Amino acid sequence: MFRPRKRVYRRDFFELKNMETGYDHIIRAFVDKHGLSRGQVIAEIERTFSSMLSRWHQKNVVVVFADGQLSAIGYHDHPTGPVQTPIDLKSMRGWNTIKRILDTNLSTAACMDEVSTYKRKEKSIVWGKVISRNEKELHVELEMEFGIPLYAHCPLPYLGQHERHQLLIGDRRAFHLRRVESILIGNTPRTQFTVDRVSKALVELLIKDKLSPKYRQTKIRCQARYVGKKSFVESDRFVSKQAILETAEELGEHIQVKIIKRKKEKKYAF
Repeated sequence: MFRPRKRVYRRDFFELKNMETGYDHIIRAFVDKHGLSRGQVIAEIERTFSSMLSRWHQKNVVVVFADGQLSAIGYHDHPTGPVQTPIDLKSMRGWNTIKRILDTNLSTAACMDEVSTYKRKEKSIVWGKVISRNEKELHVELEMEFGIPLYAHCPLPYLGQHERHQLLIGDRRAFHLRRVESILIGNTPRTQFTVDRVSKALVELLIKDKLSPKYRQTKIRCQARYVGKKSFVESDRFVSKQAILETAEELGEHIQVKIIKRKKEKKYAF
């Protein structure tokens, strides 16, 4: 269900108050912990510090990271014009609050970044291996990114009755990637992948996956599916018997394909 991230010891990324350790060290620790780019981490640090300091000082505060250091400038209105006031970060209190909020914000940013990356793969076919199961769902390791473990859950209602108690740990199957979304576990955001084996789209995608490359543009539509029994499919061109049989075997149901010849519209000129 979730993509595990590299663990970083607490002292590595909570040394914010010790300026002598250097911000580069702090930023690298956040990059390692949350899997974000350096630019994303810096932007979130600037945003979090600016927001918190503006609230505490009751004026607009802009925090910028430049030349390896953070600097903060407060702005407030004055009859003679806007006034800028430097804010000393070294003497600032509330570090525990800032580091907690910053860590939460970075976790959220990392989660949203991951969701955005994989959202485009929703409604596609993915292969995966069952790694565990309970009375409510299967847990599946997806084969989406080489070398990157991604985990999905498949609620039992998203499986046909004929295979809810037959799929075993270690079985490799084709799934329909139903949804990619962010969820909260406690107060920690996580990316959740949900897959199924009951959608009509899975029938269509599997048949196309079994076709040779030159026939991948074939228009295939599953008109009706009775999971575990039979699916009725329409195609605009011939579909090989092998593709149909392999799809039927994977899904454990009969596949009936009907070829629909599309009539070309006649155009008349007057």
